[in-house]
Amino acid sequence: DGSPLEAYGVCNMVCVNPRGPWHKQYLENIRALIKHEIDGIFLDGPVMRNIGCYCETCQKDFLEKYGHPIEQATRLELQDMRVNSVTGHIKETREVIDASGKEILLYLNNSALRGDITGSNTRKLEPYVDLLGAEGGFYRPAPGNSIWAVTVKSKLLETIGKGKPVVNFFAGNQSGTAYYMHTAAETRLTYATSYANGANVWYGIHGSPSMFKDSDGAKASKEMNKFVLAHKFLYQKSHSTARVALMWSQDTANNYGASYEATDFTEQQVVTAKEKGDHYGELLSFADMLLRNHTQFDIIDEYSVTLEEIKKYDSIILPNVSCMSKEVSEKLEGYVNAGGHLLATYDTACFDEHGKGLSASRLAHVLGVCGKAALRTSPDVGYMKATRDSELTKGLTAPLLPNPKLNLEWTLAEGAEALFVSYWPLPVCYVSLPEKTYPALIKNAFGKGCAYYITGNFANFMMTTYANADYPQILRNFIAATSSPVVSLEGPGLVEAVLRKIDSRYVLHLINKTGAMARPFTDIVPLHGLKITLSLDIKNPVLKTTRGGNPANLKTKGKKLSFTLDALNEFEVIEIR
Repeated sequence: DGSPLEAYGVCNMVCVNPRGPWHKQYLENIRALIKHEIDGIFLDGPVMRNIGCYCETCQKDFLEKYGHPIEQATRLELQDMRVNSVTGHIKETREVIDASGKEILLYLNNSALRGDITGSNTRKLEPYVDLLGAEGGFYRPAPGNSIWAVTVKSKLLETIGKGKPVVNFFAGNQSGTAYYMHTAAETRLTYATSYANGANVWYGIHGSPSMFKDSDGAKASKEMNKFVLAHKFLYQKSHSTARVALMWSQDTANNYGASYEATDFTEQQVVTAKEKGDHYGELLSFADMLLRNHTQFDIIDEYSVTLEEIKKYDSIILPNVSCMSKEVSEKLEGYVNAGGHLLATYDTACFDEHGKGLSASRLAHVLGVCGKAALRTSPDVGYMKATRDSELTKGLTAPLLPNPKLNLEWTLAEGAEALFVSYWPLPVCYVSLPEKTYPALIKNAFGKGCAYYITGNFANFMMTTYANADYPQILRNFIAATSSPVVSLEGPGLVEAVLRKIDSRYVLHLINKTGAMARPFTDIVPLHGLKITLSLDIKNPVLKTTRGGNPANLKTKGKKLSFTLDALNEFEVIEIR
């Protein structure tokens, strides 16, 4: 309607279109700024609203490119406009800095695990920045919010960064509540988690630094800064030891549907279409189960797959990766054919990279299915059962397991086997089980490798609808059958264990999130007698703790090192030489 778009309700949004007048004035300011003796430039943003921009420049550009007015824009056209504008804005900023001949760092507030709703596509911006950052530490410790948010964002940023430094922006106050600080326990755990996963911490108090500088949270931040500075040799230039990968799909987040968190410029979005899975929810749920199992894993994306960076992994999990290009599917096919292992769920690869439905999954022959899938939904709980004892049934507690709400019924391809079957949907809860079944979990040998395919929205159903003890056990069995464990820990699932490598040394991070089953964390329950086994390539290892823990009963056998840690309070960092 011609009125300015607002930011934070107090100021107007600016247009970052590289052809626009604001961008040109901005570049002049950058040229003036870099004449000073500065080390770097941080941009808090830039962004473009999901509805685009309607200034004269953007309207003209849009009409020239797409042949119709922006008021008639499709969703994909607006997305393209946002991403191209923000990427061009940063690219030209980089060019101005480079032209000066000075060594000045450039970085901005990127996004992670979110669709390109504001135009900030971290993969496309990576070539023009010197470090990658996201607001992994901007959160409210609400009971329903993931305790692993910092972990998963750090993992994806490390993958995208390709060796560049990574930073988690951490608000000392609860996100959206500028005058209410995080507890000391929340603060220390956020720091420890970020650094354990290879990411630095930027800490800021928003409401009133002078009012809250002596708060428990601020004091904890000061304490952690001192600790990290004193032990920086345990954090610098470390890298992951993971043999398992969990895949994030930017195409699915953009073009199919995925939940995402609330941010300054986006409201929280939850997938609502009844037949749709939730890629973000499925990924978070798999991450939760993997972390509670102490499995070392990375988070990769489509770009990782196309670069064939996946060869180093024993196993890859595709959590409802609905949208997939032909190139990505071919690379994954080659990975399995060469001896790799896949675990896929629900409608993985049933849409192209733009969100257009396909007649069959692009991975159908790898996953062991054929024909056209039929959607099966359960109005209440349904059931699935194992067809025989297999590598995935070890330790299950019951003969019948809850069945996901959303399922696809496929025809088995020749040579594929249904390790589990789903009963036909029940009309109500209290009725006899139907006789009719269809494949629920399929195993298919392919080349030198093997694919496992769960035809329902397995992980997200487990975390949001019907929690149970057996879905995590199925995942543990898959990991045990397809990958060699890097870390084994006999202890609670709320101990995050991260093993990193620095040259010939290893560093084991243990973060104890065992509280009173409530958020925010206030008091952490100390743990005693943790039995830990690590896979290392070190002879005669020497262990050194930094937080007072005492490793005892050290034993080595081949490449396995086992020991017992006498006590774990909030966190421990152990150097292994």
